[in-house]
Amino acid sequence: MKKELRVLLVLMVTTLIFVTCSTDFELNVPEETTIVYGIIDQAADTQWVKVNKSFLGDGNNYEYAAINDCTEYDNISVTVEENNSGMTWLLDEKYVPVDNNSGIYYTDSQKVYYFVPDSLDKTSTYTVKVQFDDNRPAVESTTSLIGIFDFATLFKYQLISGVEFENGTGLSNSNYVDNFKIEWSLGKDAKRYDLNLRFHYVEHYISGGSADKYIDWYQGSQEANSASGIGQLDRVVNGELFYEYLGNLEQLQDVSNVEKRVAGNIEFMLIASHEELSTFIEINEPVSGIVTERPTYTNITNGIGIFSASARVILDRPSSLHPLIKFKKNSVQELALGQYTNGLLFCSDSAAYTAESFYCP
Repeated sequence: MKKELRVLLVLMVTTLIFVTCSTDFELNVPEETTIVYGIIDQAADTQWVKVNKSFLGDGNNYEYAAINDCTEYDNISVTVEENNSGMTWLLDEKYVPVDNNSGIYYTDSQKVYYFVPDSLDKTSTYTVKVQFDDNRPAVESTTSLIGIFDFATLFKYQLISGVEFENGTGLSNSNYVDNFKIEWSLGKDAKRYDLNLRFHYVEHYISGGSADKYIDWYQGSQEANSASGIGQLDRVVNGELFYEYLGNLEQLQDVSNVEKRVAGNIEFMLIASHEELSTFIEINEPVSGIVTERPTYTNITNGIGIFSASARVILDRPSSLHPLIKFKKNSVQELALGQYTNGLLFCSDSAAYTAESFYCP
């Protein structure tokens, strides 16, 4: 999760790092712009904020881009306040590694700010404030958190017997399920929901040993009509597309040292984005065709960027009283013997399938 956050912050900063460039003859404007990115992750124990400034050098900006000192502040105070209680955290700073494929931008490390709250109050708003030692106006922003949301009770109940993507007889007579519906309730102040299915398996090697692995099958995003938190959303999944996806997945193609791949459990992962974060993502998503001018969006006072919230729900079992969610028999059989995946060496070690050809002890 921390690696994903670091990548997200780098991408966000690089989209706006040159925004203060002028069309006048003078390349570098005399007034800097503060760039703030902070997404309160309600499922995480550590919260991160990124603070940068726009380029101010008179030389080659491509050279400056490779030096992190050119975009980082030395003497600032970054705080986050929980407005219901008045609790205020003074954020610590930390240098974290930057991926080597970051292009022209600095690749050694970057400064981030963080705090570790004991808990977060979903009924409260939170304010980030960046203060400077030269008495310039503070840069700040306020966000609410996302209300409770979850997968629908009926959907959870249906998973007690397992996930069914195929209900025929395997290789000779595939009968794929094309209407597997995933439903969930909405959280107040959230607008965008990203759904992912994670399939776990254990890869055993001819040379010895094994490794726990997983495959993420992203189902895209859904937007609620409003951020009121009232109502439901759903996504209908076509089971055949799952097997096609696995059949074409690069990480599964090399079986030269693979003895078997034992099918494991399935997780349903739902990430909700605050309404303001949803707007920011939508505006900054890649577009096709010729675009003469793109709108900008920020909720930062005296700066640019975004300060918002996200929350996630992970469903790995129908309830605490039930085992992990797995595929039903026909779906496992299709995984092992079906037209798309029969050469990928999938099997099941479930004692319920000892008499089946796809059983592997």
